[in-house]
Amino acid sequence: MRPTRNGVIVIVLVPVLGVLAWMFGQPELAVLAATAAAAVLVAALLVRLVPMRIEVRRTIRPGRLPVGDPCQIVLRVRNAGSVRTPVLMLHDDVGRFGHASLQLAPLPAGATRDAAYVFPSHRRGLHPVGPLTVDIEDPFGLVRSTRDQPGEQTVIVLPRTWLLTPLPPAPGDEPERGVRALASNSTVDEEFAALRPYSPGDDIRRIHWRTTARLGTPVVRQFDQPWQLRTTVLLDVRRGAHDADTFERAVSAAASVVTMAAARNELVRLVTTGGADSGYVPADDRLDELMDRLAEVGPDSRGSLTGTVAHLARRPTGRLVTCVGTLEAGEHGGLVRGSRLFGLHVLVVTGRLVTSDTTGGPVVVSWTEGDLTAAWTRGLATAPTPTGATA
Repeated sequence: MRPTRNGVIVIVLVPVLGVLAWMFGQPELAVLAATAAAAVLVAALLVRLVPMRIEVRRTIRPGRLPVGDPCQIVLRVRNAGSVRTPVLMLHDDVGRFGHASLQLAPLPAGATRDAAYVFPSHRRGLHPVGPLTVDIEDPFGLVRSTRDQPGEQTVIVLPRTWLLTPLPPAPGDEPERGVRALASNSTVDEEFAALRPYSPGDDIRRIHWRTTARLGTPVVRQFDQPWQLRTTVLLDVRRGAHDADTFERAVSAAASVVTMAAARNELVRLVTTGGADSGYVPADDRLDELMDRLAEVGPDSRGSLTGTVAHLARRPTGRLVTCVGTLEAGEHGGLVRGSRLFGLHVLVVTGRLVTSDTTGGPVVVSWTEGDLTAAWTRGLATAPTPTGATA
């Protein structure tokens, strides 16, 4: 319980009026000071003794949404007490956006009323909402009582995605460890080109039993042209490589590639220079999880772009899409050298690109303004189509 602005003014006036009454011998001022003091005391008692029982339920519509889409938060307030409430002032904490304040007319006993406000969804992220506080004031507006309503929720604002032209398949070895097998041009009945050790997730029909029996360890047949529809999405989150705009475009580009992979039931691996790595997962089954990661991701001072690419190059397979902000010549050279073993490398640049003299660079998609769809289509027009590949 605390005085309002008007209450503070009245409290300050009480001693002032008392001093003036004593100095000038004006009893009227003394009466006015006493009346003001009594008013503050009565106001405090009224607020203190109000038997208010308020129940508030918050509903977020919707709880997950792309950046910029409308989002409404509805507060359903119920008077669970036996007397009429005074005017209620609701203050909902919306994190980095401050507070949403609403005023609710007095509620009869047992009555329920809704109050709603629009949540600002113009910034990507995981935004906490709550707790809620309920303020009541006395009829004179001198004293206010604040009562907390526990309960917090989260609004997930996803990065914007763009419709992208599918990537062509790229050559790569058999399915990664621990994930489902992918179809390729070859079948178990076709001629195979080589043998290699078995990895968990391989089709057991491709085990070469004669060689397995001779060596004592499982060996599988490796077919020619194992074209794979899997994509590694590398997001550069280094703080020094971005400003606010280039970072958001890079996140949006990564989200768009993940969404494209999900629409085609492909495997995708989401990696950041900050150390996050989802491993290869079915994009359609894990789309919500991957998009939530991209909603939450922020700039990071750790990590190295060339170091992350070198780590990925230890087991290169399929396609690599790297989303960066500003890329200097030295980093560009390291990126080109480290990604050569991937079947296809697409570099999405959302800031400034300084190329190196290193040959055999990736397919470059320059997206500094406008929409990603057009920039992506222009960039992929220069991508070579591997002979014998099928989507």
